[in-house]
Amino acid sequence: MNFMMEKLKNDHAPVPCLFYPMIKKKNLSVAEILSDSRKQADLLLEIDKEVPSGAVVRMTELWCEAAAFGMECSIGEDDFPALGEPLFSEPDEFENLQIPSLDREPLCSMIEAVRLAVPQMEKPLIVGVTGPYTLGSVLNGSEDFMMNCMTEPEAVEEFLIKITDFLVEYSSAYKAAGAAAVMIAEPSTAMVSPTMMEEFSNRYLKKIISALQDDHFSVLYHNCGSVNAHLEVISALPAHGFHFGSDVDLSKALELMGTDRLVMGNIDPRSFLGTDDSKIEASVRSLLEKYSAFENWRLSTGCDLSPSASPEGIQAFFESASQNQ
Repeated sequence: MNFMMEKLKNDHAPVPCLFYPMIKKKNLSVAEILSDSRKQADLLLEIDKEVPSGAVVRMTELWCEAAAFGMECSIGEDDFPALGEPLFSEPDEFENLQIPSLDREPLCSMIEAVRLAVPQMEKPLIVGVTGPYTLGSVLNGSEDFMMNCMTEPEAVEEFLIKITDFLVEYSSAYKAAGAAAVMIAEPSTAMVSPTMMEEFSNRYLKKIISALQDDHFSVLYHNCGSVNAHLEVISALPAHGFHFGSDVDLSKALELMGTDRLVMGNIDPRSFLGTDDSKIEASVRSLLEKYSAFENWRLSTGCDLSPSASPEGIQAFFESASQNQ
């Protein structure tokens, strides 16, 4: 049995992505938390001690690595970080990609927060990183990158090799800092065919998994896109677990992934932005009725919850999970 299954096998508690909404409880802004490793570590410890979850999930992908590569990034008071224009407009510019040092912000603060928090945590900590195709898509622009994969595959290959080498180094730093797992987010692959996913994502993810995963450290795959048509390709990844968004058919995912790998999901994060908690309660009840018999499934939000997520909605999520288990 792999590491994450071993950690969670006797704990059927849900594993939602609560990092951003929990910032409100600290009376700090998103910018303050993300730029201060000590404050961020304190937040992770608060989630660990106060939230009845099976693990602590800190998903900070999609902006963190791109900002380290040099993309403009604005971090406000109470919203997700927002990236500016892509760094590259043409594939012949890919060779100019400079791999950032892990001493560079925001990478160093994010890694240091994990190092500070983990020795005091009781639950496993899962940290989020951006997948190779998705990071390439962010740096080049989603539509341009998709077209470049078809028209300039050799340039894209060299680009993705550099990105993959960086992600191995970055994720290895989290492993050394004490994280239990990295959750690699590849939502941009929902826009391409399963064949392109295999060539421009899985090919590189397998290298990352091979370099990192062992009996004591897991790689988890996250996709919050509509990837039902891609599930067979995704299942070929040797990751210890998979985390899916609300558009994914969990029955099909559980069938393909087998019983020895985690499958997590998939309450719609948008449900937490409203005031009708009955929708959250109904979703939790429905998922538990369908999948609680699967020992390798864990209830989770389909993606990161917004900093503006309703505290009442989060409470309804946990109460409904407890009542229906």
